[in-house]
Amino acid sequence: MKFSKLLLVGVAAIAMASCGKKDAGDAPKSETSQQAAKAGAGSPLDSRFTVKDAEAVDIDAFFALFPEKSRPTYETTSFDKGLGATVVRNLRFADADDGESLTVARAEFFGLDLDAIDRVKNAETADPAAPFETLFQKVRLFDVATDGFAEGDENAKLKIGGVEFDQLAMRQGGTKEGGVGDDGARFFNAVNLAGIYFKDAEFTAEGPKSPSVIMQLPDFRLVGLGGGKLGAIIANDLEYTVSQSDASIEVMRAAMGPQGAMFFDGPLAGFIAPKHQRVQLKGFEWRNLDFAGLLEWGLKDEEPPMTAENLIDLGTMKAVGMDMFVNGKKASTAAEMTMTSGKFTWLAPSNIRMDTKGATYDFTAYLPETEADALGVLKTNGLDKVKADGFAEWIWNSKNGVADLNYAVNMDNVADFSTTFGLSNLKLADLAAARAEGETNVVAGHGAFKKFSLKLKDEKALDAIFGLAALQMGGTGEDLRQSAPAMIRLSGAQVAQMNPRISAYINAVADFVAKGGTLEIDAQPAAPVAFTTLQATSMSAPQTLPDVINLEVTHKE
Repeated sequence: MKFSKLLLVGVAAIAMASCGKKDAGDAPKSETSQQAAKAGAGSPLDSRFTVKDAEAVDIDAFFALFPEKSRPTYETTSFDKGLGATVVRNLRFADADDGESLTVARAEFFGLDLDAIDRVKNAETADPAAPFETLFQKVRLFDVATDGFAEGDENAKLKIGGVEFDQLAMRQGGTKEGGVGDDGARFFNAVNLAGIYFKDAEFTAEGPKSPSVIMQLPDFRLVGLGGGKLGAIIANDLEYTVSQSDASIEVMRAAMGPQGAMFFDGPLAGFIAPKHQRVQLKGFEWRNLDFAGLLEWGLKDEEPPMTAENLIDLGTMKAVGMDMFVNGKKASTAAEMTMTSGKFTWLAPSNIRMDTKGATYDFTAYLPETEADALGVLKTNGLDKVKADGFAEWIWNSKNGVADLNYAVNMDNVADFSTTFGLSNLKLADLAAARAEGETNVVAGHGAFKKFSLKLKDEKALDAIFGLAALQMGGTGEDLRQSAPAMIRLSGAQVAQMNPRISAYINAVADFVAKGGTLEIDAQPAAPVAFTTLQATSMSAPQTLPDVINLEVTHKE
């Protein structure tokens, strides 16, 4: 979809509001923004805002600061003495070329300072260190709507009950085009904002061959944007739905090819393409995003060298009360999802940790009541109420070059899964030196495989998988599971002739399929193996790879 002009209108609206500290790059703070940063606080738009002893201003003088083709039209303007605001009704931004428009039923401008706006606009240069100017205290827009936004046969609409721009600061010369540095970096360096707050926002998108999407945001806030940092993203009672039409499902079927399309004709179709999904999120907060280090290089319009560290920090995130409904039935719920670390070294993640706690799943929600046999398989194996917790973690030590990816999920009475993938020889200094000498893929050229482990404990998962597969392929789950080990051994017999170790792997997998229990895969060479060695071995003597990485596959009942 094409939203470029919508975004430009948004940028223009943001550029209308500014109030902050004169010589700082940090976001300004207001009484409103400090309250808005509290997840449990009500929407700022629920509170009345007034300015005492305010005076009317010439709104046309303000709109004249916009480029002529971007100037909005309006029906009436007046001064509300009780609010201390200049009020504009039926404000409209429109693009004559393609019919796209954004309308605002009522706009309130508080403390507009035309002299400050002139100083921003008429500065001779766009100095990235120029002082900030106060343009006005607050802008509130009510009953905002878009029209005519489309890309091909897909249409999108946005409706917002209210938007508030709270104390945004702009550098002198900040509106000038061109100059040194990336356009986006110059904008974020020139504009600081105490907050943008949305109330009762609804976004819809639909097309004849694509899923229809509806997103509702009763209370959404961006708090503290300045100097390449964002203090908080807050959302309360977020909800979105995705609905598939017969035409959109047919597009998915065609994209998956003949082999994949077969799953659309059996009981598994509901898992692959549910007709209707709805997600509700009670609360969401994402705090302390920091791109300040990256912003410095953007102002130079240069890619940061690999020696540049601490460019990005994603802060922390917490979501509570997430429920997903499939075809009207609750399919999953998660009490809490968190990201407790989101640190980067250079442009690469170095410490990321995400956890899910208190989750439950009901996989029967994906099937219609007409699929009685499939529902029976899921219920018999306890997949109608699965409790689960899990985490994912990535840690890279750029000093010693060691990196580890860990992932685990525990599903009570169904299955437990955990895996670890370890790398080595990824010292940032060494990679930077190699890149400086002209190497392109420095990770592949210098990195090494350290270890890999996977542990899968089965309780009811295999029973459910074979039961569903039998409904798709014919026969019974018990028969299919009994025949599978022999097929595994037969298909692997020829490969096993290449390396005696492979026979043990095949037998372990076959026994796991037949008996359940625990399957463990472990690869821990005596010393890290370079990626270049693995690549060369896979091409010249692939049968020796298990020896190179010391691969072991075992089964325990």
